[in-house]
Amino acid sequence: MVAKYIIKIQLENLLGWALMKFKLNLNKMPWGRYRYIVAAATDYRKFDDMLRMVICGNAQQRQQLTNYLEQKARSSQLVYGLHVSDRSLLTCLVYERNGRQVHFVDGADGGYALAAKAMKARVKAGSNG
Repeated sequence: MVAKYIIKIQLENLLGWALMKFKLNLNKMPWGRYRYIVAAATDYRKFDDMLRMVICGNAQQRQQLTNYLEQKARSSQLVYGLHVSDRSLLTCLVYERNGRQVHFVDGADGGYALAAKAMKARVKAGSNG
């Protein structure tokens, strides 16, 4: 049963890849543009008196960001939480393939929740840095 499901998912992924790669139109859906449709409908930043975002970068870029955040935290300009993952998750709500949809990006293995936990631990410890 599980093997059958995995094969089905792999075939669907292969079909999606082919439709997008060869920019085919199927049932009025311009599959060559689908990645742009997904990107435009993706909520990758959240603002509610806090900035929350998923950032892709290498180890050197991550260290530069962490150094910057630490400097600002030591000077009491911000409090931050950080979670590092080697992959991300995309949760999709698709109401219409060629219309209403929204996608949420988060880091794997806990993402925003673990970053918030790290931030709360900093606040509790009384250390903004």
